[in-house]
Amino acid sequence: MKILIVDDTNTDRLLLKMYLSKLEHDVIEAVNGEQAIIQYIKDANELDLILMDVQMPEMGGFEAVSKIRSIQESRNLEWVPIIFLSASAEAEDIDEGIRAGGDDYLIKPIHQKVLSAKMLAMQRIADMRHRLILANNVLEAQASTDHLTGILNRRALETVLDREVARSKRFESAFSFALFDLDHFKRVNDNYGHDAGDFVLAEVVKRVSQGLRSDDALGRVGGEEFGVVIFNCVGKKARDACERYRQLVAEKPFIFNGIEIKTSISVGCVAFDIKTDSRESIYKKADVCLYEAKGAGRNRVVYQE
Repeated sequence: MKILIVDDTNTDRLLLKMYLSKLEHDVIEAVNGEQAIIQYIKDANELDLILMDVQMPEMGGFEAVSKIRSIQESRNLEWVPIIFLSASAEAEDIDEGIRAGGDDYLIKPIHQKVLSAKMLAMQRIADMRHRLILANNVLEAQASTDHLTGILNRRALETVLDREVARSKRFESAFSFALFDLDHFKRVNDNYGHDAGDFVLAEVVKRVSQGLRSDDALGRVGGEEFGVVIFNCVGKKARDACERYRQLVAEKPFIFNGIEIKTSISVGCVAFDIKTDSRESIYKKADVCLYEAKGAGRNRVVYQE
């Protein structure tokens, strides 16, 4: 495990570090509560356990742990177990420690066998915690991913768009939003079957993805319609980006079971106006531009400042 030891007494801290190093744990140190908070913020995603002394100058262990738990909650960080270390065996102190956010309480001086047994138990908890984090990450990815194309689904794309709208209004930064769909896609399904249609959708995503910058977000809105959040980009650069997507799709046919299938996309793109726009309004504007592109003959881009 990666363990943070917080203790202002050098001998106690070094003794703990020696014991834990012998048990092959990775140990980092802090000498007071304030330093513990700084170290926690730095290593929050890697820590498996915090051993926190109660009696320390400036900021004691109870206060430091209370602040660490507040940081966890406000930043939506993963829970990390915390064990208090104290020379006091008073029931009131133990109660206060658990209420402050601690998960266990060890009395100093700590016997080496007791520490070893406690670390074995904490290792089991750490292993279980890692499995739960991995499982949650998988579930989160499944909930935000379109199963056919592997890109963001509509809900996840709208979340990205919401964040970018908020960021743009706060920092007065520019971005564009594009909607595109496949021209005459129904003909693909009718003429070649739904397997061919699914193949073309997935291949269109691959081609468009080649034209995306690393920061831009592509998502499937539904059916054959897709959206792109084009960060920090408006005007000619945003229009050129959409032209790049269009050309990548139209430049050559798709080959499905030896059959050539030609398709193209129509694109509607708008720049976000920080004074008047919202997520809903920019979405509607992009949709209007998309229908203008289709009405003008398809396989083209309509961009609106």
